[in-house]
Amino acid sequence: MTLADTGPGRLPSLRMRAVGSPVLRTEDPRLLTGRGAYVADLARPGALEVAVLRSTQAHARIVSIDTAAAAAVGGVTAVWTAADVAGLPGIPWRLEMEGMKATTQQLLAADVVRYCGEPVALVVASSRHIAEDACELIEVEYEPLPVVVDPDAALAGPDLANDTLEDNIIHRGGRSVGDVDAAFDSAALVVRGRYTSSRCAASPMETRGCVAEYDIGTEDLTLWTSTQIPHFVRTFLAIFLALPEHHIRVIAPDVGGGFGQKGHMFPEEMLCCLLARALGRPVRWIEDRQENLLAGTHAKVQRHDMALAFDADGRLLALTDDILGDGGAYSSFPWTSLAEVMIGESSISSVYRLPAVRTSFAAVATNKCPVGIYRGVGWTAPQVARESLFDRAARQLGLSPFEIRRRNVVPDDGYPYTTVTGHVYREGSYRAAVDALEAALGVDSFRREQEQAHAEGRYLGLGISAFNEMSGLGTKGVFALGFPVTTHDSSTVRVEPTGKIVVTTAVVSQGQGHRTTMAQVAADMFGVTVDDVVVRAGDTRQNFGIGTWGSRGAVIAAGSIMRAAEPLRAKVIQMAAKLLEASPDDIELADGFASISGVPEARIPFPDVVGAIYFARPLHPDGFDPTLEETRVYDPSEPVFSNGAHGVVVEVDVETGQVEVLRVHAVEDCGTVLNPMIVEGQIRGGVVQAVGQALYEELVYDEHGQLATTTYLDYLVPPISVAPPVGFTHLETPSATSPSGAKGMGESTMVSVPAAILNAVNDALAPLGAEVRHLPATPERVLSAIAEAGRAGGGATRVASAG
Repeated sequence: MTLADTGPGRLPSLRMRAVGSPVLRTEDPRLLTGRGAYVADLARPGALEVAVLRSTQAHARIVSIDTAAAAAVGGVTAVWTAADVAGLPGIPWRLEMEGMKATTQQLLAADVVRYCGEPVALVVASSRHIAEDACELIEVEYEPLPVVVDPDAALAGPDLANDTLEDNIIHRGGRSVGDVDAAFDSAALVVRGRYTSSRCAASPMETRGCVAEYDIGTEDLTLWTSTQIPHFVRTFLAIFLALPEHHIRVIAPDVGGGFGQKGHMFPEEMLCCLLARALGRPVRWIEDRQENLLAGTHAKVQRHDMALAFDADGRLLALTDDILGDGGAYSSFPWTSLAEVMIGESSISSVYRLPAVRTSFAAVATNKCPVGIYRGVGWTAPQVARESLFDRAARQLGLSPFEIRRRNVVPDDGYPYTTVTGHVYREGSYRAAVDALEAALGVDSFRREQEQAHAEGRYLGLGISAFNEMSGLGTKGVFALGFPVTTHDSSTVRVEPTGKIVVTTAVVSQGQGHRTTMAQVAADMFGVTVDDVVVRAGDTRQNFGIGTWGSRGAVIAAGSIMRAAEPLRAKVIQMAAKLLEASPDDIELADGFASISGVPEARIPFPDVVGAIYFARPLHPDGFDPTLEETRVYDPSEPVFSNGAHGVVVEVDVETGQVEVLRVHAVEDCGTVLNPMIVEGQIRGGVVQAVGQALYEELVYDEHGQLATTTYLDYLVPPISVAPPVGFTHLETPSATSPSGAKGMGESTMVSVPAAILNAVNDALAPLGAEVRHLPATPERVLSAIAEAGRAGGGATRVASAG
């Protein structure tokens, strides 16, 4: 990573209260554990509120800003523009990668704005309402500059979306492995197509927000922020604002959803810290939904021109792919404009044996909101393209979609398998997942139902998608995806004198059930119940870690907890053996007791054993260390891949273009299942998000770079009424490298289900010769595909007669 040099500086602290609640001191367990307090609740009476004035222009020079009227409003404490943060570097960022261009987003735009929604000024006032009203009085004169909206235009030039760059191409990359040309020349079938995934928003239920306080006496800064990466935020607050890190505390309390969007650091967080120090008062910023859609990171936008070559038996010979990504005006921090395209390119082979591949990708700058990470980042778009082409090849070869995948996935005896992009699959159930999905869907029965429905003028479709998911992303995992970043995460386990267990970990939760799962892991190590364990996370005064992203919880957090617990468990067993006059090899910890294996009546309560370690020194074995607290770091030796397959049944109304998802079935192999209820909850929630991306959600910019979808009236998130029933099949192939045998699975649905939905839509439209290749598959796109098929071969007549 590369940072611009920063100058010297100093720092801030805070005291807050939840609305209608007693003061929450920084040692309050609701703040330490994140239990019972959201950022929006952490503002005591008298705290100042921040409203941000955002650019109304997509690309323009700032001629002048007049803040006098805003500053004169009663209740306004401060009005800031770029002049008030001059000298700070903003967010200058690129990966340490040859050829990649750096972009710098200022905390407040100084001379030029480069997307609608970019922060230009802010108002601090006694209430949010006053601050917003005052923002409307700020007069900004803009001089319009050429707007670059279309990524193809960005690629071609000459207009620049960001005039600090020599061109709009942030980075190009790709690879060529094997004899691709020979494979295509010898192929019995080549299928190709252009597949596009539109811009989406993560839309967490809780928007972005933070509260900052500076203690002038201790020079401590405390930032409560709705984030997935509290330690990362602390470190880069210190770097970008030139503040001493040991005086900064970042707390992530309860977070109402993140999905990757809160895995970034934003200018607003930095500004609140500066304001708290300058004003000597707590400062709070909570964005509204329009701001979130305008200026929270966008995601998922990619275009793939992909081709697959098959032999006569339907076996994959080679793949080519040309990928174009629209990164927006700046590289988001820390994932950059490459997050979508580079991850997508590196995962191109997925579950399939692929002998030869040639790829190229380009990430370009446009005058739009920066693109960042969102659940399934990078994987969704290539999965849609590849799985769609697999289905098309199956139809042309006279194979079922299940059979063509069976012939191409890594076989059961094919592990370990190294892909053409260098990933190593140590184990998996790729073929078993396809077989299990076929059985669960009752395909023969469905085809009869489909035939009958077609005779009645109804169009049903079945689509599938086979997937794997790189999870537990540590250093080797992110390097494998192209990001030269070192990661490691720690956990501490402490056994209290009464036998209760305290776990602190760096992997914070945004609603995934981490506390339950991690308590379960710790409890299992000592043979106690989850009620005997408390899990704390989200405070930078506790264990260091890189945060929650990349399905890391079950692998990295659980792994570090197990490593920390292991020496403590050994001490408990050693002490119990001494008390029971037995060999340590014969001691079992279960049901709250230490007992002799095979002699259940010879047992001692777990708290009594722990009490003896703390207080009965004469009973200790020789050389015994009574310390019952350990900290361990875990950075996986290699990425861990979960896998599975998804099946979707839809009905398409060919008169209106509406698509209804009737049912979904998920086959999931995430290794050792730590908690089936949480796994299934992750899948159910992810399925609804996938329905949104596949059928409804699209951030639309006009030719002037104005975002047309700034409310939920225009940006359509799926309501509960469209949530389909979901069936489950669990396979278990434990990981050989994860300490618990578990594999991450939190992103699998957003990797795979959109592809299965699109395949189901196209299966329904197959009698009409129509195919949709653009997500979301809106009614307009469905009807357009039908009309195009009709023009090509009479499909429109068939629609009319079927009705």
